[in-house]
Amino acid sequence: MNKVFSLMISMLLVVSCSDRNRRVDSAKPHGSRSSEQLIRAEVARLLSELTLEEKISLLHANSKFSVAGVERLGIAEMRMSDGPHGVREEISRDSWESANWTTDFATYLPPLTATAASWDPEVARLHGGVLGAEARHREKDIILGPGVNLARLPTYGRNFEYLGEDPFLAAALVSPIVQAIQDNDVAACVKHYALNTQELERWTVDAKPDERTLREVYLPAFEAAVKEGGALSIMGGYNRVDGINANQNKMLVNDILKGEWGFDGVLLTDWHVDINTFDAAMNGLDVEMGTRVPTYGEYYFADALLEEVKQGNIAESVVDEKVRRILGLQLRIGMMDPARKTGERNTEKHHQIARKIIEQGIVLLQNKNQVLPLEKPRLKRVLVLGPNANLAHGRGGGSSQVKSSYEVTPLQGLRNALGEDVEIDYMRATGDTELKAIASDYISTRHGGSGTPAWQIHFFHDLEHSQYKSHNQWPSSHYRVEGEEKQHINFAATIVPLETGEHLLQLKAAGKVDFLVDGQSVIRFESESDVQRAIPLQLEAGKAYKFLLRYDGSQQFTLGWEAPGLKVASKEEYLAAAKTADAVIYFAGLNHDYDREGQDRSDMTLPGNQDEVIANLLGVNAKTIVFIVAGSAVEMPWAEAAPAIVWGWYGGMEAGNAYARMLLGELNPSGKMPITLPVKYEHTAPIALNDYNEVESRYKEGVFIGYRWFEKQYIQPIFPFGHGLSYTSFEISGLHVRQNVSPEKDVVSVTVMVKNTGDYRGAEVVQLYLGDAEASVERPAKELKGFKKIWLDPGEEKPVILNLSKRDLAFWDIKTKGWLVEPGVFNVFVGASVQDIRQQASFSYQP
Repeated sequence: MNKVFSLMISMLLVVSCSDRNRRVDSAKPHGSRSSEQLIRAEVARLLSELTLEEKISLLHANSKFSVAGVERLGIAEMRMSDGPHGVREEISRDSWESANWTTDFATYLPPLTATAASWDPEVARLHGGVLGAEARHREKDIILGPGVNLARLPTYGRNFEYLGEDPFLAAALVSPIVQAIQDNDVAACVKHYALNTQELERWTVDAKPDERTLREVYLPAFEAAVKEGGALSIMGGYNRVDGINANQNKMLVNDILKGEWGFDGVLLTDWHVDINTFDAAMNGLDVEMGTRVPTYGEYYFADALLEEVKQGNIAESVVDEKVRRILGLQLRIGMMDPARKTGERNTEKHHQIARKIIEQGIVLLQNKNQVLPLEKPRLKRVLVLGPNANLAHGRGGGSSQVKSSYEVTPLQGLRNALGEDVEIDYMRATGDTELKAIASDYISTRHGGSGTPAWQIHFFHDLEHSQYKSHNQWPSSHYRVEGEEKQHINFAATIVPLETGEHLLQLKAAGKVDFLVDGQSVIRFESESDVQRAIPLQLEAGKAYKFLLRYDGSQQFTLGWEAPGLKVASKEEYLAAAKTADAVIYFAGLNHDYDREGQDRSDMTLPGNQDEVIANLLGVNAKTIVFIVAGSAVEMPWAEAAPAIVWGWYGGMEAGNAYARMLLGELNPSGKMPITLPVKYEHTAPIALNDYNEVESRYKEGVFIGYRWFEKQYIQPIFPFGHGLSYTSFEISGLHVRQNVSPEKDVVSVTVMVKNTGDYRGAEVVQLYLGDAEASVERPAKELKGFKKIWLDPGEEKPVILNLSKRDLAFWDIKTKGWLVEPGVFNVFVGASVQDIRQQASFSYQP
């Protein structure tokens, strides 16, 4: 808030100690010195009045998403919510079940990959502003986001939540997000610190990068969030780092985060992490938010920590330091201030911001013969197909799910834009053998650890399913038995249909199966090889149904259905329709059965028979547009034949309207890829180097993440990092670099002229890459070190100035344990992607 205190208010802070309504400054970390002094004084006063038991109560959860307060001192319960792209619906205090509120709708923002694709810090600031305002309106104190782990692995389940593969881009965008959240009197919680780059065995996998890789690649975004964004909280990762859980890793927490960077906020755990009381307490963890024990008193930072302090094994000063941080956060966000901002939520303004974010993040990957934009006056009939044509995504993905009041699907967006003048023929193209698992949108049963939609698996020792063995949870209704031993399984979930009508239930399995709905057997068979059976069920929207599959076998099963609202067409039918359409739009991609917390994909192939259908469509209609909705890379074996390819990410609640505007030319695309799109999964570094497994990741590629790896190995991707086309064209010229930079001159100015040489108003993202011509360590040929998005009218020309700091020139020197700039020549590359370099120059650095 950065308020100016009056003498009277200052006196009230001292005199009215027990008055919860006293006014306390909520300055952010970069507030005035006097306000910070007031905060420190108030923290010291409160700390002096707390008992040891009360202090301990502030260090661990007292519900799924809150930490206790101390009523007698006016310290309120501190409330949190998931929400990297929207405040999560309210859940029960002590379980992952929905609280069933009707007042917890929130704006579903495009996930952070779409924000990153805008390459615009101001768009990132809009994202954070909505998130902060809506969290405050829901009376939350900490919003668990943004996430800044990098897309090292293209099949990482949570890539869609993060800011791409490049540390510089992520660092540049995270700071405005954090600042905007905290401007609303809510603490941002940047996650997951650090090296959380896979979901495969995320609780135990050991990350073992070398020191230089850690510093140059995986820490800069967190460092920027702390030093530039002023982040008030950080969430530790599940994983281990060099054998030690990230939350209690002295090197990561005490030495770097709190020591070197000066972080004065709160480090809290993710839910159910592998820690212990002593190491976590001594090595910097502040708040424990989730542990698999029956009661909150059994948490590591509850009764166990109290006993350690009483026994003298841990000094009370260690607890005091954690409490200081917690109280400091609470005061900075105004938890004790009656004038604290109240926020706003689910407003038309926020919905339009959601649309603006995705409009600037849509990437036009390919546009042969200017197939796009479509000319509405020439359209009579448009054929729309694909698994994402009429699919909503907000309620899936894991802890990032959002309960929005509406979500415009691509099909709805096109109908809104084209009206009744254009016939839209919508169908689902499928093959005889395709069977997709029931989408997570229909599953109300929740994962006990993350709260994500999940099927419950109970294992038994016997064929009668009477001798209980163990329990697990599974994200999808496709299950494959590991190993050759026969398993006896009860596979169950509560299913809630989205529309009333006939659901064609389909079960494909090898083994003995008995499928029951609300206790009644509807499909039963036994087979040594895959058999598929189907039965129509009349189901009501919003009604809960108990699905139970009893399985005995050693192979696999898939439970799927064709829900109401889908027109399923044979190959002959959809090709006949495509031949006569004025345009064909196939909405391909993934969904949150694949892009999701808790699992990584096993490959980059599009699910189902999408590749086959796309290839068939491309063979009969020259105006076929492949529109990909996904948060991470997929293979595109048909790319060369495709006239137009668009990448739309998961677009938030206004996705369909934004997509339609772009396709029809009402919006000129300006997004750029924040990730590399490889030709093959095997081309990516972790897979090529055999460095992806359940036990440990050694980050064998070193600093050569993403595009840096592809350039080093001379591997051509389908589309490179930074790539994105426009309906207009741009010329970049007149590169000027200041020469002979000295150590006293921290800034190198790089100037270019950018001109719109086409017929549409549009934006170009000028990208600056730097290369060290000769270094004592191996460095990438190009590293992103600057970018600027600039909007120009046709014929308009403007200068763009990008500044390089001394840090931009440096690498992490393992000998001196610091950033080092060696004398010599640096090459400057300026262009429209890492491969589309338009201007090149060099300058010398001589200390």
